Amino acid sequence: MATNLLSELRGLHSRLEGIEGRLRTLEARNHALEEENAELQRQQREAYAARDKALLDCEYLQVSHKLADSPDTLADTRRRIAGLIRNIDRCLDMLKE
Repeated sequence: MATNLLSELRGLHSRLEGIEGRLRTLEARNHALEEENAELQRQQREAYAARDKALLDCEYLQVSHKLADSPDTLADTRRRIAGLIRNIDRCLDMLKE
């Protein structure tokens, strides 16, 4: 009877060691997947930022082309727009006071 109990305990101990090994493996895999997920999320944020910048550049070029056909006219138009923006900023400051 004692030998049966000892053999059962040895069997349970062996199975427990197997389960512990599998748990360690799964924890390591989980950690690796969490790191991969974080890296993919970082790459996604960078890709979205690059896309947004490209869209903004595209919009800027479209507006620039519509505003002026030549580089000289475009420079004059930009100066005029910058002046208008400064006037609007001054007006907003005056309204705040």
